[in-house]
Amino acid sequence: MEKYVLSNMKDKNFSKAVSEIYLLTDYNKLQYPDYYKWFYQKNIPRILNGEGEAIFYLDGFNVVGLSMMKKDELEEKICTLLINEEYRKLGYSKQILEDSFEYLGTDKPLITIPENRLDEFKSIITAYDWIESEIITDYYSPEVIFNQKIKSLK
Repeated sequence: MEKYVLSNMKDKNFSKAVSEIYLLTDYNKLQYPDYYKWFYQKNIPRILNGEGEAIFYLDGFNVVGLSMMKKDELEEKICTLLINEEYRKLGYSKQILEDSFEYLGTDKPLITIPENRLDEFKSIITAYDWIESEIITDYYSPEVIFNQKIKSLK
């Protein structure tokens, strides 16, 4: 298994990786109708300007896992976390999460999880003691926000 960091890739490898990551994560458009727009107009520019990152692992040509993150003055967030079905329950989620925590500087990142997928993330939520903050209904199905920081009143 080999680790790749998208911002460290150059030229055609960067472009190919971006295309492959999009294809791998386009299932998100079922939950987020503007996923394509977000991916190419928000997420990739964020990585290019240093306010985000994508880390992924390959086993040969197979993607083992992926984490896309946002880190700016307002939040440290895991935007997308994916472990390929063939590699689940083998400890790979721990490795990709630890790499994400290192980049974000916290083991309690902001993360939203569709309510209908909470069972898939239950062991991660429990292992890292993530705290449920709120439920939002802005998308096709309700989402649970974890580790939301309380905004201070000025």
